[in-house]
Amino acid sequence: MPPTPAAKVWNRDQYSMSGVFNALQTAVSGISAQSDSFTNLGNNIANSQTTAYKANSTAFQDFVSGNLSGSSQSQANSDSVAAVTIQHVDNEGTATASTDSLAMAISGTGLFNVSKPISATNASTATNFSTQQYYTRNGEFYENKSGYLVNTSGYYLDGYTVDSSGSLGNKLTPINVSGITFKPTQTTQLTLSATVGKLPTDTASAESYTPQTYTTAPVTTYDASSNPHKVAASWTQSSSNPLVWNVSAYDADGTGTIAPNNYQVTFDSSGDLASVVDSSTGKTVGSTISGASVGIPITANYGDNHTQTMTLDLGTIGGTSGTTMAASNQTASTSQASALTVSGTTLTMPAGTQIGTTTGSNQSYMTTPVEIGGTPVAEKWTQTSSSPATWSVQTINPYDASSSAVSSPTHSVVFNTDGSVKTFDGAAPSSPLTSTATVNGTAYTVDLSGASLSTNYALDQDTTSLTTDSVASGNYEGVSIESDGSIQAQFDNGYSQLIGKVALTTFHNENGLQAVDGQAYLATSKSGDPETGVVGENGTGTLSVGYTESSTTDLTSDLSALIVTQEAYTANTKIVTTADTLLQTTIGMKQ
Repeated sequence: MPPTPAAKVWNRDQYSMSGVFNALQTAVSGISAQSDSFTNLGNNIANSQTTAYKANSTAFQDFVSGNLSGSSQSQANSDSVAAVTIQHVDNEGTATASTDSLAMAISGTGLFNVSKPISATNASTATNFSTQQYYTRNGEFYENKSGYLVNTSGYYLDGYTVDSSGSLGNKLTPINVSGITFKPTQTTQLTLSATVGKLPTDTASAESYTPQTYTTAPVTTYDASSNPHKVAASWTQSSSNPLVWNVSAYDADGTGTIAPNNYQVTFDSSGDLASVVDSSTGKTVGSTISGASVGIPITANYGDNHTQTMTLDLGTIGGTSGTTMAASNQTASTSQASALTVSGTTLTMPAGTQIGTTTGSNQSYMTTPVEIGGTPVAEKWTQTSSSPATWSVQTINPYDASSSAVSSPTHSVVFNTDGSVKTFDGAAPSSPLTSTATVNGTAYTVDLSGASLSTNYALDQDTTSLTTDSVASGNYEGVSIESDGSIQAQFDNGYSQLIGKVALTTFHNENGLQAVDGQAYLATSKSGDPETGVVGENGTGTLSVGYTESSTTDLTSDLSALIVTQEAYTANTKIVTTADTLLQTTIGMKQ
């Protein structure tokens, strides 16, 4: 049976109202989408002056639900629209000069690694950090009261720090630049300024003489890791020519190995340097031309297997300063150490040998090397406690403390306040005070009775004769950052020392990062795994120190877009109000 006219009208009204409802739904989705666009534009404009802010853009996409059931192909479809916020972390803002000398701008795709503090430990300056790793382009860093490098959003800069040995680590940690102490510089040169002995009364005759000796006070040297060591130089006059001396530098605290370095130094009849010859090769070291510098190479090897090369500077050929001999009626430098005396199988420390003071701490003393069957031997004393004054003593090879040619037990000696020995290995000292040593397979008795401590505050030693080029002290003045990310501590002695390096991270898709407060981001599955390294690695880019990255907001473009968004929003509201009028009209028609 064909539909009645009333039914036909109702069907047409039904389709008409459905179309109006569809238009209403689409308009509402348009209002929502334009609201999202408006939000993004508002964020961009509000953060136009925010350091390293990355402006977002809005993309729109439509959704088609399909034709109405039973409608023809010409029937209007029910569409809706949604706004999608697109991040542009990969957009680089311009570098702007900053008043903060620690500020940094990245030219490239890298991001700073930063951490968030979670609490402070009581009243101390120690800070605890979250294990969550954050990333940011906000390089407006400054030093806070606890010495950390913090940006204006409150994130702490992470990087690689230098350990106690001077090596750069590979683990990220918050950078702290407080409490920095100067590390002594590596020793490359020792300088000797001493009168090692007296000239004979008549240098032209072959008069008999007793060979003289001279030993410098030990000088502290520093290796590449700023670890301290002690080196001394021993001089022994030839028994056949009073103008010729054998000189050798040795390890004065028994902590390493110094390669054999016996040299023959010849003086002229005026006591000035004439030549230096390597005893092992017979070759002249340097030049014999007047005014030429004279230096003896020294090679040391310490426990970290680090080889250190130094030069013992003796002065110049024909020079009247540096290392010289004195006229027979003048005074020579006083030897600062004495050798063990050898009698049969007994080694004896000279009487009255003061190895240190009763009031000192961290002291050491070593006798001048003496050769036994071609093997150097010395007595090594090392203070182990200041109260009571306790020392250890052992017979060693002063050029190689680990040498198997010399073996000896280590004894503990406690001294009285007057400098005399109180106990030896925990017991009352015997008389004489003896130890044992084996040298090249032969057993020796070592008489230590001559050792004592001075009751003065310091030993009367000449510590000016042997000096080094190491700079041992400096006051910390501040920190600076270089373009390669090196964090340098500055000292009042003019030196700077590396204390850390800035680390940068890249992602395969930085626009897939999750934005969090303070221009920071978190890694996500969309961003990919972080690749972290120093500046310049993994395409991270370069640093401009003293600059920050500006916001990427384009105010001109965003203000123009804001007008378009406003018009689109208003147009959608017009559709809503019009749809409402149409619905009311349709309903009124049926009434």
